[in-house]
Amino acid sequence: MLAKAKLKRKRTAATGQVAARSSARGEKPVPRAIAPPATALDPVVAPGSPKKFRARVRMYRHGLGDCFLITFPRDGKDPFQILIDCGALARDKQSMARIVEHIRDTVRNDKANGKARLDVVVGTHEHKDHLSGFNQARQVFNDDFDFGAVWLGWTENLTKPEIKKIKETRKRAIAKLQAALASPAAKAAAASFDGVAELLNFSQDDDTTGAGKVADALEYLKLRGKDAGDLQYLEPSDQPFDLHGVDGVRVYVLGPPRDPVMLKGSEVTEQMRRDGVIYHLSRMGEAGMDALSAAVSDSTGMDSDRHHPFSAEHRIPREIPYYFAGIQGFVTETYDDPDQDWRRIDNDWLNAFGQLALDLDNDTNNTSLVLAFEFQKTRDILLFVADAQVGSWQSWSKLEFKVPGRERPLSAHDLLGRTVFYKVGHHCSHNATLKNGGLELMTRDDLVAFIPLDQATAKKQGTKGWEMPAPPLFKALQEKTANRVVISDVAEDLTPEAVKAGVVATGTYIDYFLA
Repeated sequence: MLAKAKLKRKRTAATGQVAARSSARGEKPVPRAIAPPATALDPVVAPGSPKKFRARVRMYRHGLGDCFLITFPRDGKDPFQILIDCGALARDKQSMARIVEHIRDTVRNDKANGKARLDVVVGTHEHKDHLSGFNQARQVFNDDFDFGAVWLGWTENLTKPEIKKIKETRKRAIAKLQAALASPAAKAAAASFDGVAELLNFSQDDDTTGAGKVADALEYLKLRGKDAGDLQYLEPSDQPFDLHGVDGVRVYVLGPPRDPVMLKGSEVTEQMRRDGVIYHLSRMGEAGMDALSAAVSDSTGMDSDRHHPFSAEHRIPREIPYYFAGIQGFVTETYDDPDQDWRRIDNDWLNAFGQLALDLDNDTNNTSLVLAFEFQKTRDILLFVADAQVGSWQSWSKLEFKVPGRERPLSAHDLLGRTVFYKVGHHCSHNATLKNGGLELMTRDDLVAFIPLDQATAKKQGTKGWEMPAPPLFKALQEKTANRVVISDVAEDLTPEAVKAGVVATGTYIDYFLA
């Protein structure tokens, strides 16, 4: 695994020009002038920043999404730069391009010429709020950046038969949901489809923001990784490895889980609440693929038998008087009474549609690439879980690593116990941070937690909005960190405790420094 991290540095002649849209897709390089710095945003070094540090974690304040730049200083060399995700919901092409320009200027810093170097670019999973920027700011990435390596989760490796099967099944389910949204059933039972379109937008087109398809962003990262000669699909069975030229930093891969049961483990149950596994309860049922298939059948209208909850022999047609006459008065007073509409079950069978969309969304979250960066001398851990949900967290209880110079395997839970920085999963939603086997194991008294979240955007999602941060989890984070919880929302100020811990904020980003 050590060889994986030996990232060859490509240098560009200091000519004042860089290649545009060059080798990622095989086009002939086209010179263009170096773009000016993104002066409209905050300076690349925030006032009050320490001059020396072992690591800097920068969380961009660009909206509801993840975009983290990790900087590791290296003696006698340029810093080692890792970009983890670059995406957001409800942000247009121009705003995301400006953020990527700021990343470029930060990485290039005071160098007037040459491309900005990202030693590693990480795409954690196939969701818009993590990858949209690789579409929206594609030109900036092509023109102004060199990638040393691209890291993806093993679940993006389509050469594996089991992954190809998962992707194909997901694709079919999404296609059925899209067809269902346009079906007569959807028009007759709009409430049953609440939030489905919003959930599908995580992985589908979003022309209003210029994001394109998330699958395109993922394919772009693969092409850039291949072009760099270092595309890696990481999995928990990998042994920890070093970062080339970074003294004493080791990388562990915790997820996505290899166990297929854990990989799909996003359901939160009453038993989990009783056992203290999570901080909140959300009842989820099984998705009804049969109901979905019925709704998108090739029938021409709602009179089709497949669009009814009961088969024909169990229905009383209104159109046949001698069938219906005997109960017409009763039906008029009860079944047809608008005030009693809530009792009707005609469309209850379609409620599984929303659940299916939610299951697809959660299952994708569980494919998140989870990384822990360890400082070997001090044993400090920086933990980035992306949107890993219940199943992934639970898989860590059995995950162990063989570490050089250590007789016994090192457990993943040991890493959690030494975490000093935690990138909170899924914008602090209720089922993306475990209680037992998760946050309760993070016992360091200097723990700092960063939450990438724009609360105004979260409130506009679906029909009722998303409850982010989830109150029980947010309270637990405040207690665990002694109030050193930081939200990227530009409307949120740093707590005095976070400032005392060395966190520095501007309107564009928030920096955590490991001294």
